[in-house]
Amino acid sequence: MFATLITATLRILFFRAGPQDFPYDPRLTAPLVVTAAVANGLMFVQVLPIGAALVMALAMVGGLALATRGVLRTRQLEARFHQTFAALLATNAALTFLLVPFFAQVAPTLRELASNPELLEHPEQFKLPQGIGFVMNALNVWSFAVTAAIFRHAANVSTALGLLISLVIAVALLFFVAFAGSFAGLMFGGAA
Repeated sequence: MFATLITATLRILFFRAGPQDFPYDPRLTAPLVVTAAVANGLMFVQVLPIGAALVMALAMVGGLALATRGVLRTRQLEARFHQTFAALLATNAALTFLLVPFFAQVAPTLRELASNPELLEHPEQFKLPQGIGFVMNALNVWSFAVTAAIFRHAANVSTALGLLISLVIAVALLFFVAFAGSFAGLMFGGAA
């Protein structure tokens, strides 16, 4: 089963398959939720306290579940939820795990800026490595394109509408996770 998951995830990542090609098994949801939450948590914990990072990682996964359910319900395709959500979780986890080592290289600068916002008055003093920035942006664009392709297949919509759905979900998740981070910052202390 593990080899099938890896193969399906890679095929989706390289636009050779859609969520309909992901193994259908509702029992996969829990392990994939944990995997995606761990991937996002590893990202957030580099710049946030562990409590806030955990809340934000869970909010990211929960928000993705709500958005996926909402899109499929709107299109009256709720039966596709498990495969679509599993494909989104698997691809998100894979690309986030790829992103973590690059983010670790810019995290110290981000922590320094967060603790001393007045440093932003002189942005020329902070030079992030261009190669790392390029790779991070490329991985984020790839993730966005994969998400759009998954929603295009799952909701039976055009590529343009798949991109629009992906954009709306990305913006909504950004606000949802930021709100969760603010709430977590109040609960657990520290800047979120």
